[in-house]
Amino acid sequence: MSSTSEREFQNVTIHDVARLAGVGVGTVSRVLNNHRHVSEATRERVLAAIETLDYRPDLAARGLRMGRTHTIGVLVPFFTHHFFVEILRGAERAVAQTDYSLVVFDVERPEERDEYLQEASLAQRVDGLLVISLVPHPGDLERFKARGFPVVLVDAHHEEFSSIEVDHRQAAAEAVQHLLRLGHTKIGFIDRLEDPFTPKYRPGRQAGYRDALAERGVPVRPEYVFVEAFSREGGYRGAQRLLALPDPPTAIFTATDIQAVGAIEAVWESGRQVPEDVAVVGYNNVEMAEYLGLTTMNLPTEEMGRQGVEILLATIDGQQQKPVHIQLAANLVVRISCGAEPSPPHGWRFPLQARGYRPAPGG
Repeated sequence: MSSTSEREFQNVTIHDVARLAGVGVGTVSRVLNNHRHVSEATRERVLAAIETLDYRPDLAARGLRMGRTHTIGVLVPFFTHHFFVEILRGAERAVAQTDYSLVVFDVERPEERDEYLQEASLAQRVDGLLVISLVPHPGDLERFKARGFPVVLVDAHHEEFSSIEVDHRQAAAEAVQHLLRLGHTKIGFIDRLEDPFTPKYRPGRQAGYRDALAERGVPVRPEYVFVEAFSREGGYRGAQRLLALPDPPTAIFTATDIQAVGAIEAVWESGRQVPEDVAVVGYNNVEMAEYLGLTTMNLPTEEMGRQGVEILLATIDGQQQKPVHIQLAANLVVRISCGAEPSPPHGWRFPLQARGYRPAPGG
């Protein structure tokens, strides 16, 4: 065989076999591992594709070696938060197409993160690790690298490990640019308090807010920026403080949708209307945003989880040798809370403002 042919042979992967056979990668893996739960017709089609491509799994895929757990670990903070649930949903859907399973490690304190990452038996429990919105300590990363343990970061970044991210700075700038296009120049911003896991390197939503104003020549007014808890109450407090200013803003952008809910309540409680008196824009596009008619930035959370799993599996199988860094775009979903015409199919379903709704005190 010529050197050119050898290179062509070495480039044949399990994905090529799956594509030719018209099946998923997981089905090819099950055929190669002689699993019983594959129909005879499908098995024959996969074997024919293997023969046609001259695919040799013992040379082309380390993923078929014995001793695999066929389990992917997912390290995630604050498991119940919508953002992380959506990423996990995407990861689960990707894993469902394979013969792998997921095990989730939920952490709410930095000490828990460190315990999981430093656990000596981690590599015996899972074949690779998907780390969501966390940046392991340099020592942990060096240990993973030295052992060749596959790690993919989601919503975080490190040059030596593959990552899937959203540009939060650009997404926030797009939200503020939308308000500027609507004629607002007095735009308040309620940022979220950093949690113990927030990557310190990453310029976030506040940087995007400032970028958008600077681009239009609108000065940043320090009294228009508040940092509050990542909660409905935090948004409520921030909006109360903004609306109590001698020259209050005509629009409020919040770092999260749950803060936007609290901000809307504060606007109503002050006797003002949304969006007639104060426009409100959130960030994340949680499910309740549609029911409140909340304009917000939609993050590709499921896609982040899906691509994270795909890259991790390729790394486990030896097909992804070098780190890849993927940045996905967020998109603006226009609903009625900003005062613009909603863009179908993202209009509101439950027009509270139009019905003169006011939240109960304290509710």
